[in-house]
Amino acid sequence: MSELPVPMTSPTSPSAARSAGLQVSEHRLVLLAGDLAMGFTAILVSLWTWSITAGYPFDAGFVASRAWWMLVVPVWATALAPTREVQNALSLERTRRGMAGAAGVLLVVYLALYFYVSPDTLPRLMALYVLWESVLLTSAWRVAYVFAFTRPGTRRRVLIVGTGEGALTMARTIAHHAPHLSVVAFANTEVGDVGSATATSHVELDGIPVLGPADSIDAAVAREGIAEVILASDNASAAARLPALLRCQERGVDVVPMSTLYEQFLRRVPVGHIAPDWPFTLLAEAVRARDASRLAKRLFDIAGALVGLVALIVALPIVGLLTLIESGRPIFYRQMRSGAGGASFRVLKLRTMRANAETDGPRWAEPGDARVTAVGRLLRRSRLDELPQVINILCGDMSLVGPRPERPEFIADLERQIPLYRARLMMRPGLTGWAQVNLPYADSLDEARLKLEYDLYYIKHRTLGFDVWIILRTLATILRFGGR
Repeated sequence: MSELPVPMTSPTSPSAARSAGLQVSEHRLVLLAGDLAMGFTAILVSLWTWSITAGYPFDAGFVASRAWWMLVVPVWATALAPTREVQNALSLERTRRGMAGAAGVLLVVYLALYFYVSPDTLPRLMALYVLWESVLLTSAWRVAYVFAFTRPGTRRRVLIVGTGEGALTMARTIAHHAPHLSVVAFANTEVGDVGSATATSHVELDGIPVLGPADSIDAAVAREGIAEVILASDNASAAARLPALLRCQERGVDVVPMSTLYEQFLRRVPVGHIAPDWPFTLLAEAVRARDASRLAKRLFDIAGALVGLVALIVALPIVGLLTLIESGRPIFYRQMRSGAGGASFRVLKLRTMRANAETDGPRWAEPGDARVTAVGRLLRRSRLDELPQVINILCGDMSLVGPRPERPEFIADLERQIPLYRARLMMRPGLTGWAQVNLPYADSLDEARLKLEYDLYYIKHRTLGFDVWIILRTLATILRFGGR
């Protein structure tokens, strides 16, 4: 950190009149409108191209008789939904991947319908035009969007209240995952937090100016054209700033907790930067709000487990024979795990390690673990070793989706080292989960902490739609042998 003799922008500076930038909801609306416009344009261009190649006059009657092709547009827009998250939309690489997935959805829908209707109804040439034009026009629109909303003048200007680790984490998260935001300054909340900051002499933190404790937050917000204030300080420090924060809110400036934006950008909970009462307030309220869906989730679990049971019956003769040939009995492996509320149950898996693999006591599996057999390695990569847990689901010990069930020995150790670790026991463990589709198996304390952040995010935001999305991502991992 270095002293900055130059004060912040003066009150008469043009920066005070800078645009507040779009909110996340407004970005999504703009993106949806653009995607729909490009979709309808793609259909019209495709019909025009088809009319030329087929020798039809391109007139109102021609378009009206084939207007049902417009039904492709909502399918296309729905398939693009993940790319309308701002952090994805402002990344050309993530947009490209999302576009490829959406094109795949269109192709699958077309092939599924092609076998049930007359070939004249769904001509292959027209389908090719629609696919090509949709990708081409939407790609052009998305490139223009990225160019327009990553320029400094269109970014939403934010002020972070706090100068501790939470504030730094938030600034770095914004730098890597929120190109539509621009951190203008930190607001020092306590004397002695950062150097000797005052109202007229500022310090830098990660290259970003720090307002002194005597500087008024609401005055700085007006001076710098701030559209959003992020609270990343402790409750006592924030309370001292409450009148100024309320004045900011009165002027239409958004005042949001750091944890809210962290969850929004990273889809996980910042375990190291939330209040100790978080499990009893925000998390408990979110869980209670979803209690009405428990019956629907249980019925969903049973239906999915029955499908999985059929797959287990089909796969077991082959997998069992290979296991017997390589390493003998047993085929199945039972191990004590902790479920909802800490209740113990025996999880059922296909054995992937040699017999008596833990003579020295329980320990995490490691990359290239020598205890894993050749057949076991194949089972792990395909995730088939987890398939017998459908029986645990039918028995009510597990769910299709949730935090992975952990061993009691590991939980006792991890909850001493990681805040809130035991909060993951608020719901049934899952055959798969949000942490599993984002990270490999945890084999260290840091990875266990990161997986906890994903688990807590799932517990707080779980819905049946979220479950379906996680299952689809799990199936994709299975198909590409992405397990470990």
